[in-house]
Amino acid sequence: MNRADFLKTLGLASSGLILPKNLLGRNLVKIYDNYLRGLPYYHYKTLKNQLSQGDSLQLRREPDNAYDAFAVAVYVGDYKLGYLPAFENIVIANMLDAQVALTAQVSDHNPDHDPYQYEVLAVEIFAELITPTPQLLTELQNARASDAEDIYRRGYFS
Repeated sequence: MNRADFLKTLGLASSGLILPKNLLGRNLVKIYDNYLRGLPYYHYKTLKNQLSQGDSLQLRREPDNAYDAFAVAVYVGDYKLGYLPAFENIVIANMLDAQVALTAQVSDHNPDHDPYQYEVLAVEIFAELITPTPQLLTELQNARASDAEDIYRRGYFS
């Protein structure tokens, strides 16, 4: 396996910390999409006519939640809408605890449905995937390991 293939396999996860931004591509990848729970108990009723598909949402960890140690609450501004379902929130909770940058938005909204039912408001969550650019792959195609520092410096000051 050559260096470029190896970096593709790694997804540049570790190299992304030292390589300049112009040698890396950033793409959003959807990692979650499902309906929220607990809508009738928070501010959903107040905001339901203001929410629409694509609206930005915030995710907040509640590690001290009495019912779920992995609780992830979903907010619009300062208003709590509900929670990610307890049976599928562990990975998202761990990512938030590790300070992984996640973005969330409304993916489906059925304001006419009964909020005590499950298919009312869905959230989709995205993580950023760092990928090599064609420029990086070209630079590293036939390079020595010690050349990586030179590529970094040249890209950084460009």
